[in-house]
Amino acid sequence: MFKKMKIVFTFMTVMLCMISCDQPQGFIEPEDPLDAGREFVRATLDGNFERAALYVNDDIEDKDLFIRYEKFMKRQPREIKLQFKSASIIINNVENESDSVTIMNYSNSYSNKPTDLKILKHDNKWRVDLSYTFSGNLPIEK
Repeated sequence: MFKKMKIVFTFMTVMLCMISCDQPQGFIEPEDPLDAGREFVRATLDGNFERAALYVNDDIEDKDLFIRYEKFMKRQPREIKLQFKSASIIINNVENESDSVTIMNYSNSYSNKPTDLKILKHDNKWRVDLSYTFSGNLPIEK
């Protein structure tokens, strides 16, 4: 009897670990493009680039742009980082281009700069396409 309980306990522990290890801590799989965009923007405003990276499209160009953006933001003075962290997200417009492409225009209450964010659905997951954002409306330093 004890041996069976031990096997069941071990099985339950392994299953719990598999379920909880499926998603990194702090990551919420977006249900729609608006969730993906908001979660990404909130993470970047908060300076939580590990979490924000989870929402970035899995593409070499997008990953490279994200790394450059992260380095740029980390060089900002502490006062500016705190302003971004306390800023609210303002969603100006959402355009559903198709069932797998959405453009979210947003700004934040600190900088008030309208920014387009393209959100793509690939493999049933919503991710941010930074190459679209940085191609036209956000300067980025190398």
